[in-house]
Amino acid sequence: MREKSILWRIVHYMNPKRIDPKMVKLWIFWIAFNAVLFFVPRSISSETIWILVPMAGLFIYALVTKDVMQSLLMGTFSMYILWYKLGSVGAFFHDCKVVLADEENIEMYMSFFLCGGLIIAMKRSGATKAFTEFITGRFGANEKVILATSGIYAGIMSIDDYVSAFTAGAAFSPLIDKIRKPRLALAYVIRTLSICVSAMLPVGAWGYFIIFQIADAKNVPDRAAATNLFVQSIPYMFYAIIACVVALLFAVGIVPKMGLMKKAYKMSDEGKQLGELKDGSDEEEEDFDESDPRKQHISVWNLLIPMITIVIALIATGLNCFLAFGITLLVTAVLYVIQGIMTISEYVECVVDGFIDMVDMVIILMIGYAMQEVMYTMGMEGFVQKVCGMIPIVSLIPFVLFVFFSCTEFLYSLNYTLYQIALPVMIVVLTGLGANVPLCIGAIISAGLFGANACVVSDLGIVSARASRVEIYEQYQSSLPYVVISGVLAAICYLVAGFIF
Repeated sequence: MREKSILWRIVHYMNPKRIDPKMVKLWIFWIAFNAVLFFVPRSISSETIWILVPMAGLFIYALVTKDVMQSLLMGTFSMYILWYKLGSVGAFFHDCKVVLADEENIEMYMSFFLCGGLIIAMKRSGATKAFTEFITGRFGANEKVILATSGIYAGIMSIDDYVSAFTAGAAFSPLIDKIRKPRLALAYVIRTLSICVSAMLPVGAWGYFIIFQIADAKNVPDRAAATNLFVQSIPYMFYAIIACVVALLFAVGIVPKMGLMKKAYKMSDEGKQLGELKDGSDEEEEDFDESDPRKQHISVWNLLIPMITIVIALIATGLNCFLAFGITLLVTAVLYVIQGIMTISEYVECVVDGFIDMVDMVIILMIGYAMQEVMYTMGMEGFVQKVCGMIPIVSLIPFVLFVFFSCTEFLYSLNYTLYQIALPVMIVVLTGLGANVPLCIGAIISAGLFGANACVVSDLGIVSARASRVEIYEQYQSSLPYVVISGVLAAICYLVAGFIF
């Protein structure tokens, strides 16, 4: 029969009449877009604005498909087409191998896998249910208290932003479900507080990392001087401060619901969750059997002890997330097994299922790191230096830095990479220009935080969405109005501060 013919199937299923018209237009654009990139010479794209063009294509693709994995993969490959031309495929898989073999990346991936197992274990044990009952028993179904508490918790736990987002989502999403409110609201609050507070803490994962990048500047003598510069920049992290305030005001109901968030609240009143995961990853929640006598009368300490263990382990291991989660997973295993809540076999099954649950997120991050590799190769560092040299008025530098890098981070959030590229170079350049260095450092850090909150493929966006059990794209859309408001207010602050300080 003709249906078995490969040629027939290609002609039949590639007929534009059988394809969504939106996707036909998108693919025509995408083919033309990549054809242009292919014929752009390396000499033109090196250390120029062309480095950012594939990210604009990625952003358009994401807006049309609302598929983060697909858009990130296509956008990343466009970057390789721009630089490597006919060698794109080989270069892409080579860089994937490089980022998979990187020791720090391996630790991060493994941290996510272990955290996935811990989250599922806490759910299946009934620990999250016990926490829900504990909070609602004292505060009732008070949305404002629950959301504000989740934000405060995320801030307190933000010694590591990933840990903060993961554990806050695991602990508070059952509470949000119980009071029939949107998980998207929770995702917005914990995403904002976890990342912004972490960047303002010298002992936080982000703060710790930023201090190391400042110390790499040629005119910064040692880490003590770098720490001093970082501390001086904290009052100038306007976006971080404003975003936290806006998120907390949203949590307590002062900032109104806007855009998709308003729709999410209407749907929650009808008992529906806008953006709820549709990939089957919520199935483990149904595995909790309330009729199982082993899971009756579970203490809230079965959730609090693992979380306290994470914090202690992070501090004791020098912010080694992988080791901290490993220690916590073992402590939790002993805690649950000796109480008879789970058998060893059941606990191991939770860990395995947690690994599976995190695979797609790790793949997204791996592709993102591959894009960072090719951007380094294309001369992103030199491009940053050129941008600085084009600013005519010294007082405008903080404002321009914040706006420019916020725009690039919005298209594709590089997070740590922005600080790795920009800070060591910028501190030297800014000192020579006579600019207020702590103010400018605060502007660059704020731009990175804006991207971490605003970008559709931000790694922390992926983490907080998964922790809150919502789709990444819906989380991006629902939180965007609040992030943009915070960004605009921060930009105004940098414009004014540039002329005052």
